[in-house]
Amino acid sequence: MNTSSTVKGYGYASLSAITFGTIPLFSIPVMEAGMELPSVLIYRFAFGCLFMMGFLLWRRQNLHLKWGDGLRIAFLSLMYSVSAVALFSSYEYMPGGVATTLLFSYPVWTEVLLILFFHEKVTLRIVIAIVCAILGVFFLGGIGQTGGIKSMLGVVLAMLSGLLYAIYMVIFPHMRVSKLPALKVNFYIFFIAMLFLILYSSFTTGGVQKIGDSRSLISLVLLGLVPTTISNVTLVRSLTLIDSASVAILGAFEPLTAMTIGITLMGEPLTMTALIGSVLIIASVLILITKGRKIANPLRKYFTT
Repeated sequence: MNTSSTVKGYGYASLSAITFGTIPLFSIPVMEAGMELPSVLIYRFAFGCLFMMGFLLWRRQNLHLKWGDGLRIAFLSLMYSVSAVALFSSYEYMPGGVATTLLFSYPVWTEVLLILFFHEKVTLRIVIAIVCAILGVFFLGGIGQTGGIKSMLGVVLAMLSGLLYAIYMVIFPHMRVSKLPALKVNFYIFFIAMLFLILYSSFTTGGVQKIGDSRSLISLVLLGLVPTTISNVTLVRSLTLIDSASVAILGAFEPLTAMTIGITLMGEPLTMTALIGSVLIIASVLILITKGRKIANPLRKYFTT
């Protein structure tokens, strides 16, 4: 592969991680303006689906889906929906950057699941990574003054989101839909997740809320465009140009972006314990994804073309 393609691959991977890290920037202001969590997610997926459908139609992608594949995607959508609800709920209890860092621990959860259910060999590197992740969680949620964390419930929710995301990534490669075009599958996962959330909102908040003002509308459109559509499209593109381990390493920009935005633009606090915890979690992931094999980033299996 030539140098130009490699540089483009690194650029796409970096852009994917950075754009995904903007989720708190576009979601938290809307939630603070009074919109309930289910509605925020519904609009995120709705606008994301519109942008993604436009991209698929531009590429003249066949959107036909078999009934059986639809049921499988519905199951994945349910997992994705619950993971998203847990992550966005955690924003109510802690800074968005800290929550995103905890979500970034999903490769550690993936390793634990592979060890427990797929008989992966336990190595010293894996043990060190898991210990670093556990210590990181303690620093973020239980040791010292972690300014801005209102409750351990936020830590639990963010970690639950990471666990569900890991389960989602572990089971996907073993399903038939993994052979379908990646962006097509992604579109349907978002669309069906939106339907689940509409149903969920009807029981919890009385249905989908109207968008209250133009600022909220702009934030929701950008939420559907930047960390949803652009992040996924650039990730798919990067994985066609560079190896998955490199993509995963550059994924460290996700929590770094979220924390930088939170501190500089949203006034979120940063204490020494929170910083140490974030560094430990990012280090644990980097230890895993540089261990010399390409399973490093579970997204590789999901976003193959």
